[in-house]
Amino acid sequence: MNRFLSPCALVLALVLAGAGCIHAPAGKNDTADARHHVMQQLLQGVAGSIQQDLDKLDATVSLAAHNLGATGLSGPEVDGILRSIVSSHPCIHTAITYDANGTVRAAEPADVKVIIGSNLLDQENVQQAIATKEPLMSEYFALAEGGEAVSITHPVFSSNGEFLGAVSMTFSPSCLVAPYAGEAMGYAPVIVNVAQQDGRILYHPDRALIGKPTFNETTFASFPGVLALARRYADERSGYATFSFYRTGTDVVVEKEAFWDTVGLHGTEWRVMVIGER
Repeated sequence: MNRFLSPCALVLALVLAGAGCIHAPAGKNDTADARHHVMQQLLQGVAGSIQQDLDKLDATVSLAAHNLGATGLSGPEVDGILRSIVSSHPCIHTAITYDANGTVRAAEPADVKVIIGSNLLDQENVQQAIATKEPLMSEYFALAEGGEAVSITHPVFSSNGEFLGAVSMTFSPSCLVAPYAGEAMGYAPVIVNVAQQDGRILYHPDRALIGKPTFNETTFASFPGVLALARRYADERSGYATFSFYRTGTDVVVEKEAFWDTVGLHGTEWRVMVIGER
């Protein structure tokens, strides 16, 4: 927990939360400054933890791609490599290999082996991976079996440099974020929101909002401040903004403020926000 707040800041957060200051209007500069300091400390901790997890997931897929260069894309050894990917983090859904033509050669866990032999070239991420032969992290997509996912893909090259195909792993972004968001929200009356640059929500304590596109979602249509915030974080990797929206879990409209920062992999960026009432 100390990765989120220093001991002094933690005491401050508890005092502010107990006194209700984070919800109070910023009538005094010292009150606003204290509230902002806590929010920024929490943001730093949440964003740093998410980035560490993304880096670890990426390293796991990168190592698998290296090993697959020696084993090829199918067979008992490959199944073992894919199982090790799936078991490396509780938020991982699947791991697959596909060849240079986009045909699935191996898949784990067992219940996704039915896709072996299927061609995935109709998927934009597969097209990109084969065309660029570079690592990539996809944007959000809905799983056919239900739930949400993001994929991390690495190219596989043989020992003599021949492009064989790719190894791809899918994971739940909301599952990844939830422990760190929950920890931060336990310190002070704030919420954590994570979104893609295009405004699609990857994590929110209101699970009904996960996967929603901010710019086309009726929930936000009556709140121009929310749309203005989304337009800003689309272009700005970090910042601060104010807006009006419902108090979480109620139909009461309140004034809010948000600090945001950026995490990501291979050019795909997520905006991580800590939001509190003014």
